[in-house]
Amino acid sequence: MVGTDTNNRHSYSLDPDEQVTAVKNVNIEISENTHERKDLIVVGTAIAKGEDIPARGSIYVFEVVNVVPDPEKPETGRKLKLVGKESVKGAVTALSGIGGQGFVIVAQGQKCMVRGLKEDGSLLPVAFMDMQCYVSVAKELKGTGMVLIGDAVKGLWFAGYSEEPYKMTLFGKDPEYLEVVAADFLPDGNKLYMLVADSDCNLHVLQYDPEDPKSSNGDRLLSRSKFYVGNYATSVTLMPRTAVSSELIEASDEDMDLDQTFQTHQALIASHNGSLALVTSVAEESYRRLSALQSQLINTIEHTAGLNARAFRAVESDGAAGRGMVDGNLLRLWLNMSKHRQAEIAGRVGATEWEIRADLESIGGDGFGYL
Repeated sequence: MVGTDTNNRHSYSLDPDEQVTAVKNVNIEISENTHERKDLIVVGTAIAKGEDIPARGSIYVFEVVNVVPDPEKPETGRKLKLVGKESVKGAVTALSGIGGQGFVIVAQGQKCMVRGLKEDGSLLPVAFMDMQCYVSVAKELKGTGMVLIGDAVKGLWFAGYSEEPYKMTLFGKDPEYLEVVAADFLPDGNKLYMLVADSDCNLHVLQYDPEDPKSSNGDRLLSRSKFYVGNYATSVTLMPRTAVSSELIEASDEDMDLDQTFQTHQALIASHNGSLALVTSVAEESYRRLSALQSQLINTIEHTAGLNARAFRAVESDGAAGRGMVDGNLLRLWLNMSKHRQAEIAGRVGATEWEIRADLESIGGDGFGYL
């Protein structure tokens, strides 16, 4: 446990050859009688000693507790307290909280198991799903029981967990068997989308829509967009989004409920090279304006080293140049133009400068009002 000053606060020693493979902060039920819940640190580990010895793993549950600090080191006022441990067959490769009862879903070996913390420190399994592979990604849409399970071989699985009775149900699969590196949900109103980063630095947008005939009653996740990111993603995280100033003004002018006038979610993508990217869903009207603006900018401005911005975002496999996605870095070049040039391009797009500025503000990362 390391503080903001990078000094070591406390450490817990694992067994020899034991490697940490997953760490997650999960709100877990700690008492079966009072149903009290706490935010605890869940750690998954693996012990792999070669092909001829089956891999093993463990699940550790820690609580960060306050203790009397060393007078010479006042920063040592917290430590990790082990409240639960469970040894399992197979490596623990992914973790996530799930459902509304304070359980955790654990990818162990070739299974995904939902476990609950008992008062004796053990983790009791209540439901499971056979995966036939080692899962690398497990993400729940908080509080819903809906979970994404991803793997480099089997692609993405969309499943659900129900509590009465305890069981896991498979809703749909990715038919293209993407090499999933990271994934998360991105809800948009009453539509459910998933963002998937693959090993070729592409970002895929999938949708679960059982009413679409192409989805075979929801068994197939529909591919809605592909976009070349240019960086190898390490994580995709769903974040809450607050309204930006232009959305607040528009909502007050129309005297409407704020929850219905702006997007409430966005996805933050972290990459190997330390870069961050933000994906935000926009309304259809805004997308058409931004897409037209992007086309105008690609055709009119001089690009760095003469490189084609549209070709850069195209996915190699099918040449699709990011249909359904717009490039925020490219669009912001409009803000650096002269007033006359901005008005000229806005006229070609068929929008006012105010509308374009409002659209750019909505995708510019200003939705982190809680930070």
